[in-house]
Amino acid sequence: MEICSKGLPAETSIDRYVTIGAYSLLRSCTIKPDCIIGQHSILMEGSLVETNSILEAGSVLSLCRRIPTGELWAGNPARFVKKLTHEEIVEIPKLAIAINDLMRSHFSEFLPYSTDWLEVEKMKKALSFFLFRLRRNLLMLYL
Repeated sequence: MEICSKGLPAETSIDRYVTIGAYSLLRSCTIKPDCIIGQHSILMEGSLVETNSILEAGSVLSLCRRIPTGELWAGNPARFVKKLTHEEIVEIPKLAIAINDLMRSHFSEFLPYSTDWLEVEKMKKALSFFLFRLRRNLLMLYL
């Protein structure tokens, strides 16, 4: 195991075509291109995930640990499981692209982070009240 220096920078670096699972915790770590980080995983300070690597779900990559290129690691603490095959490595960026495309197809369903949703709800309420009064008035005209 490599020993890293004290005073690690308080930054997390994530490169292209990286898939990070839900509820993962990244603390001052570096993730190189074409990697998969499984959900509920924890990457501690100074940890490094090199290109074309996978960290399985629920794994904990300890302080200053490194996952070498083309390897699959899993567990708590994370340990080497196997070398990835060429077919597995080719699928890593495809997964990132597929998830990005899925995100884009659902993007319009969400409002940006703000209180704008409150204004939308007020407008809906006002519109429904207006339509109710309009219907009532029309019924009174025809009766």
